[in-house]
Formats: sequence, structure tokens, C-alpha cells
Amino acid sequence: MQHPSRWVRVPCPPTLLCLALVGLAGCDARKEAAPPQASTPAIAAAPAAAAFDLKPWQRAQINWRQFEGINLTVLGDAQGAFQSLQPLLPAFEQLTGMKVGLILIQQEEMRKKLRTDLSSHGGIYDIVPEGITDLGEAHHAGWLEDLGPYMKDSAITDPVWFNFADFSPKVISLCQVNGTLLSLPFDFSAPVFFYRKDLFTKYKIAVPDTYEEVVAMKKKLQTALDTDGHQDMAAFTTRTTVGAGDNTWTIIPAIRAYGGEMFDKQWKPIFNSPQAARALSVYRDMVTGYGNPAESKTQHFVEQRQLFRDGKLASGIFASHIFDYLNDPKESRIVGQWDAALPPKGPAGRFTSPWAWAFAMNSGSKNKKAAWLFMQWAASQETASLLSAGVGPARRSVWKPDYVAKLQAPGLAQAYTWIFDSGVNSPFQMGVAEFPDAGLEASKAFSEIFYGAPVQATLDEAAKKAERIMAEGPSRKGL
Repeated sequence: MQHPSRWVRVPCPPTLLCLALVGLAGCDARKEAAPPQASTPAIAAAPAAAAFDLKPWQRAQINWRQFEGINLTVLGDAQGAFQSLQPLLPAFEQLTGMKVGLILIQQEEMRKKLRTDLSSHGGIYDIVPEGITDLGEAHHAGWLEDLGPYMKDSAITDPVWFNFADFSPKVISLCQVNGTLLSLPFDFSAPVFFYRKDLFTKYKIAVPDTYEEVVAMKKKLQTALDTDGHQDMAAFTTRTTVGAGDNTWTIIPAIRAYGGEMFDKQWKPIFNSPQAARALSVYRDMVTGYGNPAESKTQHFVEQRQLFRDGKLASGIFASHIFDYLNDPKESRIVGQWDAALPPKGPAGRFTSPWAWAFAMNSGSKNKKAAWLFMQWAASQETASLLSAGVGPARRSVWKPDYVAKLQAPGLAQAYTWIFDSGVNSPFQMGVAEFPDAGLEASKAFSEIFYGAPVQATLDEAAKKAERIMAEGPSRKGL
């Protein structure tokens, strides 16, 4: 199976590239599961410098060329949301006279390099990718700039043109900690249920509405696939691999659906409650055994969605923003054959994990106002309307009827409406400073359960480790 290259770059000063690729290697002490093996790291060819119509951006009442000649370095995740920016970078360079080095690294490795650069105040990356689960630690440590002053600076911001109100409050809540704006969103997603509508119709399989129904569905669907000669196709999968922000992204909604939570209001770990243990038992049955890919316990989410796109998987719980990835006529074998539905519910209700990939400003950057211009450009309505594969637009104005019609997936459009209106994260996922470390302990326990470890004892031991982390962290001090 082909995997995305870990390193993708557009033109950047060689010194910055060397620092980014070499200087940060292997510096983070936190241990996570190894990501899927990629081909030898390669430098991708720069996108062709086509002539762009710059008028949409030039309507902003600011001088885009006030930092002409500056070189910016931008870090990103090697997946569609960031890759879709790459062909648009020449537009920013033509608009501003600046040069941008976009460095894309597979997510687990990217998180390590990001944390290393921020914590060392190295300033190698001017602009960095952030999600809400990591904002708390970064904000508490002073690693990111408060964007409020930049928003108010008329020399570098046109508030009318930028139209900040176009972002829904739920999206902006994923970019703030205690009311401080730390990032600007350009991609919005949450876990939802994807399925092959042609196969579900053919085999008369109902779209599951609960986690228990997913367990039953995968067995029934796999039996039908095997009987019909599709032994090379699995019925279902979703995230299993270790990482705070990896398997936790889909497991935490399941815990909440069974009436559990990760921590109580005093930040005491409670993910070992009876409700959480029940959720993990059902989730284990959902991702292991008959009906799952042979390597379901070790498959990275990038591999899982590629299986779905390649016609080797009939359903899964994936990030909602992969729709253009699935509709790519050159790469996808299931164009027009898939749809999506709300994530499963449990006895206590239906939950998900809203997420916004957003750009934040490294407090160690030497080019902060220039970096702000890039962030404003990347998060603008004009840029959002041009982004394609792998992006779930964070701006409400992009979700027009003609845009929705192109999806050929009415269920996905309904799921996005539900996410915008009702999707609420666990408090633990909303900028808690200890999330990277305490979340990792929980994530490792979840993975051990998938390998057969006893549910309750494994959660109890992880909760003890999380308790020590929380006892030393800042969250309880703020109560």
C-alpha cells in the first residue's frame, strides 16, 4: 500500500529546510506508536507559478506587500487539509512578495517536532498547525502568540474583508483558551460514519445508529461480502493506534455516549468508571475480530481511509473532511458510491469530537506581522473557496447549496449541519494543558485493551498514571 510522503515542501531557504528536517529529529521524549512506514523522504516539486487573479485578496484594505522579501516557514500535517494549500501558495507569494516554505510531516512525527520547536523557543517555524487538544499546553507555556492585537491592528488587518463572524462560534471555540484567540481555522471536521451505500443497499444492511448496531452490522456485512466473493474487503474499521489525539479522538465520544467522561470537574481521572469500561468493551468488539481488516489494531487512520477509497473497506468512522479525497476521479474507486451518517450513539446520547485544523503563530518567530498576513490569507473566505481535497471548510459562507450538491452525499451534509449545531467536545479536549501527556496514558491503555488486556484493570492503572500527571499540572491550580 502506498503511503503519503512524510516530507513535502515548496521553495524555502536551504538553511531553514536543513534546520527543520535535521535539527529537530528525534528530540521529543514522549513515546507514541510508530506511524505507518513511508517511502524515503523526498522533496516534492514546487507547484507551477501560474498567474492567479489576485483581486479577491486585494480588496482587503491593507498593504499586502509591506513585508516583501521575507521568507516564512510553515509547518503542517501531511494530509489533505494542508496539502490542498500547496498549489495556492504561489498566489500568496505573488500577492505579498514573500516566500513560503511549507513543510508537511506525518502527524505523529509532526506533533513531536512542533512541540520541540515551541518548547525550545527556537522559532524555526513561523506558523504552526494547532488543534484544540494541544492549545492548552501551548498557551499555558507561552508558546503561541495572542492573536487579539493582530486582529485589531488596522495596518495588517481589514476586519470587514476578513469577516470573522463568518466562522461559527463552535469553530472559534476550538481556537481559543479562556477567551484568548490563539489560532485561525481553515479546516473543520469531526468523526462521522462513512459507508458504501451501494453495498449497504445490495445486501440490505441498515446504517447502524448505535455502537452495538455497528458491532452486529460488521459481522452481517462481512458474511455477505465473503459469500459474494469479496474476501479482500473488510466490513468496518476506525481508529485504534496510540496517540493523544489519535485513538482518543474516536474513543472519547464513545465513552461519553455510555455516560462516562475522561475527567470530573476537579480534573480527577474517571475514564475507568463502569460506564467507560462498558464503552471500551463495545469499542474493542467494534474494532477487533471478524469483519475488521487483518491489521486493524495497528493501522493508522491514513491507511484506513485509503482502504475505503480503494474499495477494500465497506464502512468506517473517519474524519468528515475526507469527502473530496473520496471523490477524486483519478484516485478513488468509489466515486458516487459512498455516503455518511451521524456517528453512533449510546445509552447516554450521541457525541463526537469537533476539530479545527488552524494556524497559530509561534511566539519565537522573528516575522510575526508577516506571519499574520499569511494566516489571514489562509483563513480568508477567498482562500477557503479554492481549497479542495481533504478540507471541510470552516467558514459557513462556503457551504452553499451548489457546494453541498457537488458532494453527492446528502447524509454527509446533514452530518456537517449536526456537527456545526450540536457537536460538543469533552471538556478534556478543550485546551487542557495536560492533554498531551494524560491523554497519551489513556490512549496507551485503550490500545492494550484491543490486544486483549483486561478492561477494568487496564483502565484503573492508566487512571493512576493520569492522576499523577494532573496532580503536577496547572489545571487543578486554576479551580
